[in-house]
Amino acid sequence: MSQSNVLAIAELTADTCPPALHWPAYNRSDVVPGIAHIGVGGFHRAHQALYLDDYMARTGELNWGICGIGIRPADKGFLDTLARQHGLYTLTEKDDDVIRDRVIGSLTDVLFAPDDPQRVVDTLAQPGIRIISTTITEGGYLYDFEQQRFFHDHPDVQHDLSNREQPKTIYGYLWQALEARSKLGAGGAVTLLSCDNVPHNGDVFRKALLSFLEQADATLCDWVSSQVSFPNSMVDRITPAPGVADQQAVLKRHGVVDPCAVGAETFIQWVIEDNFKAGRPALEQVGVQFTSDVSPYETAKLRLLNGSHLMMGFIGYLAGYTRVDNAIKDPVILQLVEDYMTLDAAPTLTPIADMPLDAYQRQLIERFGNSKIADQQQRICSDGYAKLKNYLMPVLADVMAAGGDTSRLSLLFASFLKYLDGVNDAGEPMPIIEFNLSEAQREASSADRLSLLKVDALFGERPDDNRTRFLEDVASHLAGIRSRGAYVYLQRMMQGG
Repeated sequence: MSQSNVLAIAELTADTCPPALHWPAYNRSDVVPGIAHIGVGGFHRAHQALYLDDYMARTGELNWGICGIGIRPADKGFLDTLARQHGLYTLTEKDDDVIRDRVIGSLTDVLFAPDDPQRVVDTLAQPGIRIISTTITEGGYLYDFEQQRFFHDHPDVQHDLSNREQPKTIYGYLWQALEARSKLGAGGAVTLLSCDNVPHNGDVFRKALLSFLEQADATLCDWVSSQVSFPNSMVDRITPAPGVADQQAVLKRHGVVDPCAVGAETFIQWVIEDNFKAGRPALEQVGVQFTSDVSPYETAKLRLLNGSHLMMGFIGYLAGYTRVDNAIKDPVILQLVEDYMTLDAAPTLTPIADMPLDAYQRQLIERFGNSKIADQQQRICSDGYAKLKNYLMPVLADVMAAGGDTSRLSLLFASFLKYLDGVNDAGEPMPIIEFNLSEAQREASSADRLSLLKVDALFGERPDDNRTRFLEDVASHLAGIRSRGAYVYLQRMMQGG
C-alpha cells in the first residue's frame, strides 16, 4: 500500500471514509454531550460508546454524546492522541465467522483532567450532563470490598481533602462538581453510573462517595442522597487490551492510520437498573436491558462466565495452554467446564426471563473458543486469590448447603494452589500476577499451601466440619496434581479413576 493511499483517521469525513469501514450515520457536528465518562479505556470504547453511537444513528437524538475524561497520569499520551483525532477511533468486532470494522463517533470531547482540573469540574457540573459514568476499574473506587468500607486513609484521598484545586481521585472531582450542581437544587440532579465489573457497582459507588463527602463536606450528603442516583449495572464484552495488531489490521484492510484502534468480541451485553434522576437515552432500542434489579444477571455472569474462566484457567494453564480458545477446545477441559456450569453453578441461579441460562451457557462456550480474540490464560488467572473469594465461594456455599457434589470445586482450589508454584506440567515457568498475595506470602506458604485458604475471607482459621472435609479433598487433589501433573490427573478424574 503506497503512502499516498494512507489516511489518518482524523482526516476522514463521511465522504472520504472507505465504505467498508462504516462512518457514523449521523452528523457529528450536531452532537451535544449529555454524558461525561471517566475512564476512556478500551472497554468503554468497545462497549458504552458503541451503544451511544448506535443509539444516535438509530434515533437521531444527538444530545447524548459523550465527553471522555481521564484522570490517571499514565493515560495522558493516549488521551492526547485521541483528542487530536477529535474522539474518533475504529472498533473491530470479531469472532471466527465475522470481522467488521467501524468508526465510532459518540465521543465529542476528550479531556485529560490534570491538564485543566477546573475545566473538568465545570464540565461535570453542567446541567446538560445528565449522566456521569465510569470505568475506573475495581482499584479506582478506593474501597475495601471484603470489609465494605472506603479507604479514608489512602494517600490520594488525603491529598484531595487538603488540595481541593488539584484532585487526584474521582471523588475530588465529583466533590466540586456536585457542590456546584447542588446550588441548582433539583435542577442539578444527575445519575452516577458505574460500568465497572464490580459486584453491586452502583451501591459501592454510592457508599464510597458519601464516605468521602462526610470528610470533605458533610452538608452535601443530604443533597446527594436525594438528587443523585447510583443504578447498579452489569457489563459484558471480552475486550483484550488494545495493541499494535489492532492498528495494523485497520491499516491493512482500509488504509487508515489509527493509533487508538480497539478490538472486541461480537457479543455484547449491558443490564442496568432503571433509576435515572435526570433522564436517560432509550437505550433499550439498541439492545440494553433495563430492569428493577440487576442482581440475577450479575450473579449469573459472575458464576457462569467468571467462574468458568477460573475452572478452565488454572488447570488449563498448568496443562500448558496459554490461550483460552485452545484450552476450551480440549475435550477434557471442555467437559470439566460444561459439568461445572450445568451441575454446580446453574442450580444455584434464579431463572431470568430474558436471559435463558441454557442458551447463555452454550453461548459462553462459543465465546471462550473465539480464536480471533485469543484471550490469554494469564489474564483470567491474574488476581486469582480475590477472584476465588468473589466468584467461587458463593457457588461453593450454595452447593454445600444443598448437599451437592463439590469435587470439581475442590479441584479448582487445588489447581489454584499448584498454580502458585509458578511452573506448569512441563516444568516451564508461568508468570503469576497476584495483587492480594505477595511473593513473600507465596514463598512462606510453599510447604503448606492449604494455609492460604484458612483465612476469614475464605474458609476461616477453624473451619466447620463441611469445610474441613472440603479442604481435605483440596489437599488430596493437590497431592495428585503434584505427583501426576494437572492434565493427567484431570483426565483420570473425569474418567472416574
